[in-house]
Amino acid sequence: MRGSAVLRRLLALLSLLLATALSRAGPANGDPDIEWWTIETTHFRIHYGRHLEPIATRLAQVCEGIHDRLSLSLGYSPDEATHIVLTDNTDSANGSAIAIPINTIRLFVSAPDDMSPLGDYDDWYLDLVTHEYTHILHTDNVSGLPVIVNAILGKSLTPNRLQPNWVIEGLAVVKESEHSSAGRVRGSIYEMYLRTDVIEDNIARLDEISNITYRWPQRTLWYLYGSRFLAWIGSVYGKDTMRAVAADYGSHLVPGDINRTIRRVTGRTYVELYEGFQDHIRRKYAAQMASIDRRGRREGVRLTHHGRDVGYARFVPTVARSKPAEEEIVFFRDNAHDRAGIYRMALGQLAPGVKRDEELVARTSGNSTPAFTPRGDLLFASVVPDKLVYPRYDLFALPAGETAPGGVEPWRKRLTEGRRAAYPDVSADGKKVVFTINSRGTTYLTIADLTPEWTLENQRTLVPSARFEQAYTPRFSPNGKEVAYSAWSQGGYRDIRIVDVATGAWRRITSDRALDIQPTWSADGRTLYFASDRTGVFNVYAYDLADGRLFQVTNVRTGAFSPAVSADGKTLVYTGYGSEGYDLYAMPLSRARFLEAPPAPTDRPDPPSEAAHVAMRKTRYNPLPTFGPRRWSFEYVPGNYGGNALTIEAGGADVVGHHAFNARITVDSDAPNPTVDLSYVYSRLPFDYSARFFYVTVPRGGYRIDDENPLFNETNIGVTNGISLPIPLEFSNHSLGLSYSLARVEGSLPVPRDPDPYATTTVRPLEGNIGVVHFGYGLSTVEGSLDATGAVRGVALNIGVDVADDATNSDFSVRSIEYNAAAYIGMPWLAHTVALRSAGGISGGNYPRGALFYVGGYDLENNSFLDTLTSNTLDGAFALRGYDPRIYGGRAYVLQTAEYRFPILYPDRGLSTLPLFLRRIDGAMFVDYGGAFNRLELDDIKLFDDGYLINSPQLHGSVGGEIWLGTTLAYGVNVQFRGGYAYGFSREAIPGGQPYFIAAGSF
Repeated sequence: MRGSAVLRRLLALLSLLLATALSRAGPANGDPDIEWWTIETTHFRIHYGRHLEPIATRLAQVCEGIHDRLSLSLGYSPDEATHIVLTDNTDSANGSAIAIPINTIRLFVSAPDDMSPLGDYDDWYLDLVTHEYTHILHTDNVSGLPVIVNAILGKSLTPNRLQPNWVIEGLAVVKESEHSSAGRVRGSIYEMYLRTDVIEDNIARLDEISNITYRWPQRTLWYLYGSRFLAWIGSVYGKDTMRAVAADYGSHLVPGDINRTIRRVTGRTYVELYEGFQDHIRRKYAAQMASIDRRGRREGVRLTHHGRDVGYARFVPTVARSKPAEEEIVFFRDNAHDRAGIYRMALGQLAPGVKRDEELVARTSGNSTPAFTPRGDLLFASVVPDKLVYPRYDLFALPAGETAPGGVEPWRKRLTEGRRAAYPDVSADGKKVVFTINSRGTTYLTIADLTPEWTLENQRTLVPSARFEQAYTPRFSPNGKEVAYSAWSQGGYRDIRIVDVATGAWRRITSDRALDIQPTWSADGRTLYFASDRTGVFNVYAYDLADGRLFQVTNVRTGAFSPAVSADGKTLVYTGYGSEGYDLYAMPLSRARFLEAPPAPTDRPDPPSEAAHVAMRKTRYNPLPTFGPRRWSFEYVPGNYGGNALTIEAGGADVVGHHAFNARITVDSDAPNPTVDLSYVYSRLPFDYSARFFYVTVPRGGYRIDDENPLFNETNIGVTNGISLPIPLEFSNHSLGLSYSLARVEGSLPVPRDPDPYATTTVRPLEGNIGVVHFGYGLSTVEGSLDATGAVRGVALNIGVDVADDATNSDFSVRSIEYNAAAYIGMPWLAHTVALRSAGGISGGNYPRGALFYVGGYDLENNSFLDTLTSNTLDGAFALRGYDPRIYGGRAYVLQTAEYRFPILYPDRGLSTLPLFLRRIDGAMFVDYGGAFNRLELDDIKLFDDGYLINSPQLHGSVGGEIWLGTTLAYGVNVQFRGGYAYGFSREAIPGGQPYFIAAGSF
């Protein structure tokens, strides 16, 4: 078959694949159907999709008041407007802020989830913007010499950003609490985190909170300890202390001396102050523990020993139990190592030390609450990309007895699609399902009929929430006539409500500033159990529906959440907390042991007042004001022609992300022409479109004239156009890419007027068009682990195909295919893993410089330890260790690696506030085998020949071992360093083996 025919068939296949994906896919970055608008106020530009206009208007109303309060509090007001980009792409609640290159805040619309530490707020957008705008005012506070640097290079130096994250995030948490009636400084979950660390003698060290740690709760330490520490400093030295520190530190051309700055303001370093803070929290929580002990503890027996994220237990109905006479529970578990999902466990005897086996019933993406039908079918929620793009919750059912091995459920039924539905519960007769729907910042309680065919019919809103209200964890009463749920309402109220299913009429069970959450009914329907923080510590409470009396069921030192009561009313299972995270606990349930419930707190301040009127102007979004170049970089190094070369680079993107560009020009003092490289990305299509233009002139040799090899100038001018489409699924990620490049290569030799007639025939320079079509496909089902050394299970595959011939307007032909694949197998012991990887490629065609592959070891000369520290240059994770770099070359290659990986230690150690931290030490033993060649015959591969495992003239092997050091540099950059030794078996291997120390990621 002719090459052009092959190409046409290949293009037809690729078109079919892309068409199939695009028919199901939404945008890669920004929905092209969204009409973007902007609200302008005095100090803000709020960009939003038109469907989010009520929220954007609300933001405009609160933002100017936030600016007035924070600029006064922090003593700084930016010269430029701050841009806020509002999106509703996820069911997660979060935001971010950056002052480089322009002041930008990005906000998700969704409010915090049921158990989120962010859940104590009086107005979500007030708290969220206060936090993020604090980052802007803090990090944008620049003076002195950094101002001159930014005037030359564009805003690129913000010293206040170059310090430990506990300073940055801690200050923002302090301000979100100071300028609201809620916030995480007051939040009971954050109090629980810190209190538990104190009473379990696990107070985080200053080096731990200054970096990225292995220990729980990882990055939350920045917010937790930073806010409490800075609030304590403010209470001792005055609330304007950090304002003075920010003004001082923002003038430093070379930041890093954070202790010197705080000492100039307080007379003490952070190291000295932290000792005082630790003494303060020890005394504070000792008094609180004494108060709890005086009332008498009511604590359960620990059932699980995972930590991290465990909760939402439900008792399994008799019909669905493995053994009908034995109580069982199901619960959500994500211990950051095993698969997350719904697990089943037999309760057994409630005594310490009893071993309980846990079985994965249903794998989920994201947190989930389980529920059962009367026949034992399991309902749950899982995050599934809507339109293959937006991660949002939907409902699933797993019919009883149809669980597949390994936690994969091919028989599960999807009940909703794109509904953003969560927290399902089923009525006792199995005919109705109640759940929540998240829509544009408001969560609604929804009810539907459940058919035997696993469809939801007659969906309707059970309780019409007011704008921005939230509904959580609904539970049917035993008779199915009522639903209890937890609701957030304006002013920071999180209360328990009961709604009549038939009429939709609802009533409050609680109405106060305590956080009352996660209701559940007793089997007789007379008592409603829920968790509340009314004492400052979350505990389980019981509300008698007949007489309205409230009792305290548990009295724990840390926290108790998510109660579940057995059908006979004799056992309570709840989610408890320890210094390593959440676990399940169980205790006998006896009304005689109940305590009188204390009153709810009344000490919250009033929320801040809002401006009566904020002037605002609404216009269609215009990308041009933020699209221009905002950053510049300069480099002056030796060039290709022997002189020096100056490179100027600039880039930019509009704030919403529709357009992005980068421009790079290099002027070499001895080159005939400058080098130009321009690129552009457009993201308003159902895929990302990219374009690139390049013009390069380089000196070339290797061509003969008059038996000499003179240098000449070769020019390469071309364009590339491509599209890329990520396709995320629930438990896997795919990607497609298609591009076309066309380049013109030409150069002329300095031909003499009178050539030598006896000289060797002249070899002319390369000249012509090269047009290449590239197709790429990627797949990943890889699952990570916090405990193990890298990934623990799953596979990854990447394939790239390049084709050029006359059908692509090419004067040369190219045929090239390359792949790399990896697989990870977790061992059943001590978080050990076997990691396998295979790569290979083959190329052909008449293009003289076409597709040469090289195989070899690490380039220790050019990528040194110093290079890593100064330029962030990392070695590849995949090499033929024990050999010189690029030692083998050819038009084909294979390279395979097997590694046995194992954790050694988790030091989590650094030097106080210095930006260097050692998180973990791991080990690996490896075998590498491969080579590059032009042709490989099967007879070349010989097993067990001459005493070697594999002996081939073109394939080469090595073995070795490595120690991996997982470090954090500059407070927030994780870098893995490897020290190792590799011994190669071929004669070209480095004699005596190769010791090395490099910075490299793991595959």
